[in-house]
Amino acid sequence: MRKQKAIIDYTGVKDNDLTEVAELVILKMTGNPDFPNPPVTIPDLTIAKSNYASALAIAQDGTKQDTANKNAMRLILEGMLAQIADYVNDVADGNYGMMVGSGFPISKVPEPIGILPAPEKFIVSEGGDPGQVKIEIGGVDRSTGYIVLYAVNPPPANDAQWMSKTFSKTSGIITGLTSGTKMVFKAAATSPEANKIGLYNFCEPVYKIVQ
Repeated sequence: MRKQKAIIDYTGVKDNDLTEVAELVILKMTGNPDFPNPPVTIPDLTIAKSNYASALAIAQDGTKQDTANKNAMRLILEGMLAQIADYVNDVADGNYGMMVGSGFPISKVPEPIGILPAPEKFIVSEGGDPGQVKIEIGGVDRSTGYIVLYAVNPPPANDAQWMSKTFSKTSGIITGLTSGTKMVFKAAATSPEANKIGLYNFCEPVYKIVQ
């Protein structure tokens, strides 16, 4: 399982929220015995936070130059936070209590996707050239992609004996088929868990004579 970590990248944090992040880190890291030697001192971080907060206030109704100065102060503060967060991650080595004690926001552990339901829509139509078919799959929420199994009709009973092709999108082309052959196709949504065990929920099969 992926370890939770102190967040390092703050480029997406709103201006006002960044000040609050820095203030909590300063509060929690000051005198914290778990992290005695941060690469940026807490007094230096405090100065950077104050400089940014002042520049932010001025930029509210200021000039373009004031905004540029605020952005420059923000980059300095972001860089310091990133350095300290990286240090916290190294020292904590996945210890959740230590990371929380640092004051940094902690990354979330992604929830397992599991085996997804079968696509509700699956269309197989003629491709642009002989021996091709075009497939269109109804999107499945949280899917990482799609797998299409296909075989000459009647198909093998074992899915492992079907031909397969994966798609990152909900549409695509399957090539190399024999014209005039009746084929059967079925599609499923993929996920890390499904891929690991090779278990999918396939839609109802679609039969198609290849052009």
